[in-house]
Amino acid sequence: MQNTHPGMMQIDGDTATGRAHMQEIARTRDGRQGLNYAIYHDRYRRTPDGWRFTERVYEVRYLDTTPLADSPPRAEGAPDDPPAGDLRAPRPGTPNAAQEA
Repeated sequence: MQNTHPGMMQIDGDTATGRAHMQEIARTRDGRQGLNYAIYHDRYRRTPDGWRFTERVYEVRYLDTTPLADSPPRAEGAPDDPPAGDLRAPRPGTPNAAQEA
């Protein structure tokens, strides 16, 4: 589960910078789990199609890998053993996601 808390944005003509504060609680299929707090440091540029990201840096400020209590709820109709995903996939929204995969 990811909670995003918008932060400050500063516009300077056709460029801008901004921040988004993150809280994430995760339990992955390979058994990793934990809680983290992080900040996205973003840069934007205005284009004819609207504002676009030019850079996004993810800075983890706190990471706790202590096992989470209890077990995750199973969604209604979910298979007992869902297929494993690509755990190497980059975080959605990163500008160079295609190069990192």
